[in-house]
Amino acid sequence: MKRRAHVWPQQRGQALICKQWLTNCCRPDLASEPPEQLHVLYKLCAKHFEPSLISHQSPSGPWILKDDAVPTIFEVQRPGNNQSPHRKRTREPLEEEHPFAKKVKELPAPAERPADPAMASGENSTSLLHVDDPVLEDPPSCKAKEILKAYFKENLALTGFSITAASLSSEEPMAGGPHTLSPVCMEKVDKKEILHLSEDLMREEILKSLKLARFFSILLHDVTSIEGKEQIPVFIRSVTIDGFPQKHLIGFLPCDADAENLFYMLLSELRSKWGLRMEHCRGLTYLVTGSMCQKIRDLTCRILQEFPQVVLSPSDPYAFNIWIIRCMPVPSIQKVADAVEEVAALLRRTPDLWKRLEGKIQMVYGHVKGEAERIKAALSQNWEYCTDAFQIMLDILEPFLNCINEIISKVDEDTAEQMAKLKPVLKNFNFIITLVVLKNTLCCVSILNSSLRGIISISSTLQYTISNALKLVSKYQQELAILHRKWFSDAVGRAKKLVVEISKPELEQGPSSETPLDDFYRESLSRPILQYLVAEVKRVFSTEMVRILRWLSLVPSYMADHNFSIRRDKVADANLNNLARPDTFYEELGSWEVKWKHASKRRILPTTVFATLKIPDIGFYPNVQSLLRVLGTVPCVNAEADVYGQYHMVLERCHAYLSATAEDQRRCNIAYVYVNQDVHFSIEKMVDFYVQKHPEVLQLLQIVSKAGKRVTP
Repeated sequence: MKRRAHVWPQQRGQALICKQWLTNCCRPDLASEPPEQLHVLYKLCAKHFEPSLISHQSPSGPWILKDDAVPTIFEVQRPGNNQSPHRKRTREPLEEEHPFAKKVKELPAPAERPADPAMASGENSTSLLHVDDPVLEDPPSCKAKEILKAYFKENLALTGFSITAASLSSEEPMAGGPHTLSPVCMEKVDKKEILHLSEDLMREEILKSLKLARFFSILLHDVTSIEGKEQIPVFIRSVTIDGFPQKHLIGFLPCDADAENLFYMLLSELRSKWGLRMEHCRGLTYLVTGSMCQKIRDLTCRILQEFPQVVLSPSDPYAFNIWIIRCMPVPSIQKVADAVEEVAALLRRTPDLWKRLEGKIQMVYGHVKGEAERIKAALSQNWEYCTDAFQIMLDILEPFLNCINEIISKVDEDTAEQMAKLKPVLKNFNFIITLVVLKNTLCCVSILNSSLRGIISISSTLQYTISNALKLVSKYQQELAILHRKWFSDAVGRAKKLVVEISKPELEQGPSSETPLDDFYRESLSRPILQYLVAEVKRVFSTEMVRILRWLSLVPSYMADHNFSIRRDKVADANLNNLARPDTFYEELGSWEVKWKHASKRRILPTTVFATLKIPDIGFYPNVQSLLRVLGTVPCVNAEADVYGQYHMVLERCHAYLSATAEDQRRCNIAYVYVNQDVHFSIEKMVDFYVQKHPEVLQLLQIVSKAGKRVTP
């Protein structure tokens, strides 16, 4: 009679019996496994039990193992007896065994490994899940799990590339291999459960990565409508062990809460769901427009007050001066910034409009040497995010409006409708004078852009750059009466050329209507902008931000420019919480100087934070590595992506999902999986979790596998 392989005790009440099984089998490496895992993944042959412990109801019926049965029959080579000739002989394979089981028996086994092929794992026994092992599981079980694995991959690929919620509820067969067409999978496997499983496994992998990274920054993106309500996507930026910046979407914050409740919601999300401590947070950035500007500004003030080690920085991809004004809580300015971005998007989306605009630019500016080429070159980039975005908008305003008049009847209906709505916004005096004022005021702080991008050449003069910017803004405030008169005159001249009525905003009413137009815009536009710039520069370039940016002096190319001498005053104020080994900090700085002084003669020196983090022996300088990691975590520092560009693609995937999915179909978990699709997790582990929860599906697939034909469940 054929012997039956018995699984391990499963119930938690039989933990003691499980422990005795492990001891008798000489498998201490499995001691940490729970009984449920042992029951599912490992089988023990019946010949290891005394005959009295096995019973069967009839000669042809199945063998049944008694509840308190313990294996006692083994012929294993004990540790320390390497010369013993008594090794267990390999038995002949049974008829039901798969032919590839013979190959496993031929593998040499170490002394600690039991010679019984029914107990061998085929690989390192300490690994958690090796479900494809031909010895641990019978061929039908392996094949069933392969079918599930292929089906899961198909569904995840569909979620990742179709980015549509409809695919998760669709019951139509998917195009793919024979595994994906299994009727058992199509009928019994819930696609939404696959999504939830992948979400959990992604979160587990991200948690591991964030734990290794230690330091992180928070990125709050613009408001979006998802799952029927306005929410704010929350991203986390950190630096990997290999020195690459990484960004992950971790969740969404509701917009209907006030700043104080948003503060506690964010902390709860970070601590409870992700296990992150705000003591390790080093940076914060946000990009919120419209009515949420003031609320998010209050939220960031609350965070900076509670956690002074956190620095506020601009948000990619905006330049510092454009980001400052983009988040200014003034509706009229927000509308102007929105219109500029809409013009840029329309040009990129309509090639005919772009070609016609090039010709108009040549006609308007061709008489000025190099001017037309300068404007065209600026438009070839993402100009709406650049330092001189409002200057470029002023340059193209006249030719752009002319192009709209000529092309609006030749484009599709949607584009024509958008042009029709955009034209009165642009042909408005309030829009023109706001552009002129922004162009002239933001130039005061544009010199700070390179400082916040981690350009090492300016780290030595950072304090002077900040001081000069603030002095320039103060000078503008003192001479505002004269300067604003020039700006107003410029705006009036442009408006007359475009045949635009020179008047106050339509919403402006009351006693202020008696105020001269020049004075009105000076007090309602120019002066508030200058005051806001002073406050924001001081808020962003805090003492902690200046301290962190000074650590750029640890980059080797900067050291070479300063004769390989590290200014101790630039790094001496490093917070002890940022250092890996504070007691050896200054000795390590000396070794760091000597290392690069000698290396400069035979190699090209790293020029950026992330290039420095990738040098092979950076681990020998733990304090320098820690400071550079903190610096690389700050959101505004240039993030060098790897060859696949995952860091920058995270935000692009978020935009892609939101733009390609209708508002009523957007789901947080689908967005999470799609945006974080570069996070790799074990599909085998996913299958095992599913099988533990739904063993009946595995049994049905085994029936199909054994029968060798399709069986209706």
